[in-house]
Amino acid sequence: MKYPLKNLLGFGLTLILTAIALVSLNQRQVLQPLTVGMNDWPGYSVILYAEAKGLFTKRGLDVKLVHFEEQNDNLRATMRGYQDASFAPLPQAIQLDFPQATPEFILVADVSAGSDGIVARPGLNFMAQMAGKKISARFGSIAHVILLEALWANDLDLDEVEIVDIPNEEGIAHLKDGSIDAAVLWEPLLHKTAQEIGGNIIYTTAELDSMVVDGLITRAEVVQEKREELIRFIQVWLEVMDAVETNPQEVFAIVAQQLEVPVEVFVQGFQGMIHGDRILNEEMLVQRRLESIIARNYRLLRESCRHRLIIRDDIAINSQPFSQAVERL
Repeated sequence: MKYPLKNLLGFGLTLILTAIALVSLNQRQVLQPLTVGMNDWPGYSVILYAEAKGLFTKRGLDVKLVHFEEQNDNLRATMRGYQDASFAPLPQAIQLDFPQATPEFILVADVSAGSDGIVARPGLNFMAQMAGKKISARFGSIAHVILLEALWANDLDLDEVEIVDIPNEEGIAHLKDGSIDAAVLWEPLLHKTAQEIGGNIIYTTAELDSMVVDGLITRAEVVQEKREELIRFIQVWLEVMDAVETNPQEVFAIVAQQLEVPVEVFVQGFQGMIHGDRILNEEMLVQRRLESIIARNYRLLRESCRHRLIIRDDIAINSQPFSQAVERL
């Protein structure tokens, strides 16, 4: 049977165009490596479960998780282009001293809801008793923000307390030797220190809708150049949140092993938070509740001019990668 030449040419052209389209599709599916910085905070170190279970690989991702001791180093590495994103606290992003790039907040990992607080020496039982007292908190740190929020929530002026600018470990030592009255700490040190000194936990972030929010922070050019990688990373994060809900024992055991800490220590820190599942991110990013939290951070930090870090008002909320991740689940 013979076919007209024009039909054969048309069929051949169709095959060529189809082949070109398939090659183009395959090229688009070749994903770039994604580098994400973090420390060992339980709220987002739970992502180590995804690494251990191969969830990144299942979605075609090549993810490198980089561990930092200092969150400012973590955030600077992202803003300077040495890595793609950081799991980090919102308040520290607001104080990031690198104005050349604008931080974009694209995923909420957790909101503190009891995992952070203030422990006081014996005899002090309430925040209202802290007027005229010494409280340790490193200026510019999360501890500083927690203290500002605690004072605001209890109608205490900043000038009514003396802030001792030292890190957590020194704060615990000074609290034990009686040279300060209270220290801002987080779990598991919060309860452990209270037990060791026979003192009292006089405030925790469970008392209010806290502005201590952790999440995934990146730059605008990364969202443009690695949008597909970020979308799939967020999908993996949501898988981890589902695993926390359905099989927490496995998740906690695996992550604690990766962090080389006892399971109960990890669980104690992790349970004092509202976890960044789909519902929380929908509320924070899409419905924009995070805007009011950023505004409160900014206002309280501006009122406290006792440190030299920049207080920036240019944090961007980008809900698009999260929304696209959800649409494709």
